[in-house]
This record gives sequence, structure tokens and C-alpha cells, in this order.
Amino acid sequence: MGAHFTPCRVQGGCQALNQHEFISTPSLGRRIVRVVPNVSGVNKTFDYLVPESLKNVKVGGIVRVELQGRRVDAWVISEVENPSSEINFKEVISFLSEGPSEEVVQLSQWTAERFCGPLRAVLSSASPSLRIKQLGTRHSGAARKSGQRGVVAEAEELFDNQRGGVLVWPAPRPLRPVLESGISRGRTLVVTPSVGFARTIAQALRREGLSVALMPDDWQRAAEGVDVVVGARSAVWASIPELKSIIVLDEHDERLQDERSPTWHSRDVAIERARALGIPCLLVSPLPTVSATHWAGSRAVRFVEPATSDWPTIEVVDPYSDLGDEEKPQFGLLSSRLIEVLRDKSKTVVCILNTKGRSRLLSCKACKAIIRCENCDAAVIQNEDGLLECNRCGAHRPATCQSCSSNALALLRKGVAKMRDEIEKAALRQVVELSAETTVAANAASLVYIGTEAALHRVSSADVVVFLDFDNELFAPTYRAGEQAWTLLIHAIRLLKGSSKALIVLQSQDASNAQYNDFVSPEPQLLIEREQNKRKVMQLPPYAAMARVVFADSTFNPADWAHCKLAFSSSVKSAEFLVRAENDEALSHGIAQLRDELSTRFRCYVDPMRYA
Repeated sequence: MGAHFTPCRVQGGCQALNQHEFISTPSLGRRIVRVVPNVSGVNKTFDYLVPESLKNVKVGGIVRVELQGRRVDAWVISEVENPSSEINFKEVISFLSEGPSEEVVQLSQWTAERFCGPLRAVLSSASPSLRIKQLGTRHSGAARKSGQRGVVAEAEELFDNQRGGVLVWPAPRPLRPVLESGISRGRTLVVTPSVGFARTIAQALRREGLSVALMPDDWQRAAEGVDVVVGARSAVWASIPELKSIIVLDEHDERLQDERSPTWHSRDVAIERARALGIPCLLVSPLPTVSATHWAGSRAVRFVEPATSDWPTIEVVDPYSDLGDEEKPQFGLLSSRLIEVLRDKSKTVVCILNTKGRSRLLSCKACKAIIRCENCDAAVIQNEDGLLECNRCGAHRPATCQSCSSNALALLRKGVAKMRDEIEKAALRQVVELSAETTVAANAASLVYIGTEAALHRVSSADVVVFLDFDNELFAPTYRAGEQAWTLLIHAIRLLKGSSKALIVLQSQDASNAQYNDFVSPEPQLLIEREQNKRKVMQLPPYAAMARVVFADSTFNPADWAHCKLAFSSSVKSAEFLVRAENDEALSHGIAQLRDELSTRFRCYVDPMRYA
């Protein structure tokens, strides 16, 4: 068709290309660039000739090209060296906008390969939302000296090793001293889990006289150079000249991972970016993930001196503990301790009950125990054959209780709306349900709120946070259930910040389980070591690689693809598989081979947050 294209694997395929139309202008001695079209389903690269009138076209720029008879946007990802003089190329039509820097383009290519997804999607995250024809004068930034503010000694040690590491920083403590260690070294990128968190940091830094770019709105300011670039997950793609350090706050938070394919994680992208630039990367969290501590190694993990104010009072309550056997099936989730807290009208109480995605729990009708996997302790589901199935480790067993051997099992499902009515009767005061339809401002004092975990972000402050059914979190059928449960707890701790009556109540039908002891008296170092050992034994990430693959064709047979060296296990949904490999490289290579040889489309979600 005139636009020469390089061989590249296709996700979903594309229409046939006419390669017999040529333009008359020879390409010898002219610039040839390789582009990625912004077209869904097309994962190929194409070569185009840059006319002399478009001298501002460079790597990362967004241009307009003709592809298969229509004009589309595309990103320039490289210059083609020594192009063939025998091929005439179609010309780039126009230059549209500045785009990601060459360094970010290379990072995008690494991410697309590492997370087995389309490069187009990654480049889209790295591009400005508005057209930028030309960057302005580079900002010089404010004159600052190292040590202008107080710093954290442990953070200084990690920055000094030129690689960085993990800083275990308690949730209630202010983060400003941690940021100073990076800011004093030069231009700093700060990545947070949420836009609100980033905006708070940006406002505080601006009051100090620093030049700050808040992503994604300040994309151009970041590209022109400021003291600090701060933003949520996608800020890790900001184009920043002369970047000196990267800080990822709340590394444990699952909002740092994109749930769309490719499922890139800001932590992993930040680590690779820092490695490529030869600058330090600091991961900060009250309880970092195993992936973070595995990357850092034991020598690059720092724990600050603990204080009594680091953790509020945490109680584990069994709703059935003070009732007779004949009352248990009818009692539900209203424990006597919960009723006592609800009726204290001097306290603002937030009740959390997650019902989306992780609400499938089986319990024994005889002894009320949660039915869990005997291998990994995760909650199990009952499949179509009547067997109990663990989505975390793949184990199967007959449908019997592991505690009393009864085969009478019940499915637990509790809804927020129904619980609101029950809690309001017990509390003897107003209970507000927080949902997408709620219009009430969630900031009034001395009220009771109920909702899913989103309520932790909608209420401004509280005295008590109650997780009505914490078993749903701790025993969820995903290997990251423990980390996700702790993430909710950290959100709750920050919500209670400043309250003299701070209390967290975890309701569980299995309160005697040893895992709950960790929540009553948290010790981050022991928790990290315990989780690392469990992952090693079970060969779970980061000690192996895992992905969820969803095929368009339900007839896909894994037995036909053994040569890809991928281990397939069926999911609860048809045409969906959990794929395992020895390491990230083996997974990327196997998925690439599968994509090259398989005619049908599929989507790949590497290291998915949930796969049940």
C-alpha cells in the first residue's frame, strides 16, 4: 500500500494490506520513521517517510498517517537506520503533537513485552490528553539545598546506594520528610495511588515555593522540567528531563496496577525506569508487598523505629461467640460488640461490607466454620461437579467441612442494603448507605455509614471502622488476599487519624484462626517474612509468573500448546485459563509464541489482582 510495515505479532489480527501501491518520491537519503498506529486490534509497526517540511517529527511524537485507505494517528517509536533504497514509502501527512520522550517510549516497549499487551495502550497512557505543538522554555526550578528540611535517616541510606529500596513507613506518620530525601537531589517523580492524594502533596509543595507538575493535567510542565512531578498511577509515564529520583508512595495499594491489558504496575515500571536511568527508586509503604521486598533484597529494606501511635486498637470479634447454638443461624453479622459501638452516639462509625467480586464464601451449617483450602487456607467455592475448588492453588476435594466433616454447607451472601436496615434498627440512630447513587455529603459527625471499601475514601474522618465480614477479604481466592486485606486496614487507619477514640473492629466467623493474631499485634517484619515463605513454598509471584488469559474461542485446547512451556489451569469461566510459568521471561516468551501461532484473539492479564 506504500507504507512499508515490519513483521510484528498481531493482537486480534488486521485486514489484509495492499503492498503494490507505491509513491513516486524515492526514499534514499531521506528520514524513515517507524510508527505504532492508534488503531484498536492492530499491533504492528509501520515505516513512513518524513517529508522535509516536517522537521519537528521525532521519536515519541504523535503524527497523522494514511493506513489502509484512512487517516489515523500514530506514535513515532524509532528512526529506521539504513532503509532499503528499493522501497518507496508513503509520507507522514502531518505532525499533531508532542508525545512521550524517547526514554519513555523505550520504557513503554519494555512494559508491553513484560506485561504481554499492546504497545498502543501503553503509549496512550504516556501521552498528553491535549495536543501540544511545541514545548516551552525549560523551567529552572527553585534553588534548594540538601537538608533544608528534616529528612529520614533510613530513606537517606537507601537513596545513597544509587539503587534505592523499600522503606517501611507507618501509616499515621507524615510523608513530607521522606519526600525531602529525593527532592534535595534534584528533579523527583512521586507516584501515589490516587489523584486526591497527589493533589494534596502538590498543594503542600507549592506552598513551599517548589515548582510542581500535577499529572495528568500538567503534562507539558513536567516535560519542560519542574522540581517535582506528582500524580496517580499513570504519572509514572511522565516525560521528565534530567530525572534524579523516583518515589512510589503506598506501594501496597492495588490501585497502582492497571486492570486493563496490559496490566502494568506502577511499582514495576518505576523500578525499570530507575534502573535504565541509573537513579534510585524508593518504595514506601506501612506494609510493603512481597514483590517489593523481593526486588529490594534484605539489605535494601529499612524499618523505622516503631512507636505506640503507629497502630490503633484492633479487635477481632466473632458474631456467634456469645450466643447459643440455636440462635446462630438467625443472628447474622450483628455482634454484641458491634451493637455497643453503634449505640455510642459520640462516635462516627464506618461499616464496611464488600459484596462485589469477593463475596462467595461457604460455611458449615453444623459448626459455622468457613470452608477453606487445606493447602493454602484460602476460601473455596463449589464447582459444577459438587467438589470444593480452590482458585488460589487449584486443589480439589469433596464437599465436606474440614473441622467437623459435615457435608451440609451454606453459601454466605450479605448485601449492603439489607445490612443497612438491620444496623439502623440496632444502632437506634441514622445509618447512611454510601453508594454511587448517594448524594448525602459523607462528612457529618456522629453518624453511622455503611458501604463497600469505597466508603473508606468518601468519609472525611471517623472514630471507629468496622469490617462486618473480614473473612471475605482475608480468605479471598487469590494469592494476594492477605496484602489486599492489609491495604483495607491501612485505609482505615488513615481514616481514624486524629481521633482519640480510634478503634478498628474485624468481625470474623473464624476469629480463632492464627492469621487474625497478626492483626491484633501487627509486626511488619514478621508479616513480610511469613508471606515470603508462603509464596516460595507455593511457587507464587514473584517466585514464579502468573497470568489470566481470556480467549475469544471457547474451543481452545491447552493440550495443543504444550510447546509454549506454559501451565494452563481452568478457571470458573469458560474460555478462561490461569497460566503459570517459571519466571516473567518465560511467561512473556510463551504468550508471544501463543499470539504468533494462534489464529484466534485473546487477552492476557499478567499477575491479575483477582482471578476467581
